[in-house]
Amino acid sequence: MDVPARRWLASVAAVTAWAAAGGAAAAADRDAGAGFVAPGPQGVDVRDVDLGDASRPLPVRLRVPQPCTADAPRPLVLFSHGLGGSLEGGRRWGEHWASHGFVVAHLQHPGSDESLWRGQPGGFANLRNLRVGMTAEQALRRVEDVRRALDALDPRRGIGPACVDLARVGMSGHSFGAQTTQAVAGQSLLSFPAPAGQAGLVATVGPLREPRVRAAIAFSPAARDDSEAARSTLATIAVPMLTVTGSRDDGAALTGVTPELRRRVFEALPPGQSYLLWFESADHMVFNGGPPRPRSGALDVHVQRVAAAVGLAFWKATLEADPVSARWLAEGGPKTLLQAGDEWATR
Repeated sequence: MDVPARRWLASVAAVTAWAAAGGAAAAADRDAGAGFVAPGPQGVDVRDVDLGDASRPLPVRLRVPQPCTADAPRPLVLFSHGLGGSLEGGRRWGEHWASHGFVVAHLQHPGSDESLWRGQPGGFANLRNLRVGMTAEQALRRVEDVRRALDALDPRRGIGPACVDLARVGMSGHSFGAQTTQAVAGQSLLSFPAPAGQAGLVATVGPLREPRVRAAIAFSPAARDDSEAARSTLATIAVPMLTVTGSRDDGAALTGVTPELRRRVFEALPPGQSYLLWFESADHMVFNGGPPRPRSGALDVHVQRVAAAVGLAFWKATLEADPVSARWLAEGGPKTLLQAGDEWATR
């Protein structure tokens, strides 16, 4: 065989090997993605408790994988609902993560929960009912709720599940709960609308970092504007963070936060362990994790299926130090689950 022929065969072999390696990697990504999407093997015990005291109740819905024993500790993930929400907030995420071995605690925050609108004229649809709870004071109370829940769930107190591992705590939340998440993750300042009759954003709180939180997922995160000052408050977030939003995820007349401003949160996070999951046409309420809605059922199912799966991979990578999950995220594995217009980004 002459030299050109040998070179040609060598190049064909190299291309074939490269294609095989690429195909194997793609197959591995699909296999890993399928594993993250599928329900987990654990049975889950669901129970409601009150972790508050006489001064302030703190309703919590616990999803506890079974078995739950002190000799097999499990990571803990907290979920904080949006403005006007309840213990039902984040149900889709909690069910999935708990079935894969994570203890999930859904917090209900008095003063910014469903009590704002239940029994009031117009109910949840009347934004005036909700604005009452959108304050700096309530933001501070929410962060304190997170701390009180972590204190109460310490297994040494004998109140929470015996398997909770407070060395591996994740924080998540939707909308106002995403701001709660940003705060305990290290955002240096949160801004809120001025009181009625005043213009601008004058009420601010921070910093509110909770050191027991090691990783965070913010569904519908919020940046109040696109200024350098606003971005700098996000640059202080000190833990790995996954932000989840979409092209129709706006704050309507309630907050004025646009989908672009929600994306700015990801763009302002410190580089290294920051992630963005973006869904085309996804609106604000799908990220609450409630049941699919009749008008947008197929889209809701897709968004929640993928967000639950990518969230699981994120928790496994950050709270369990699972190398397969970390590699899947870093090498673009979530892209195998996306539809046209969706996006996965890291920085």
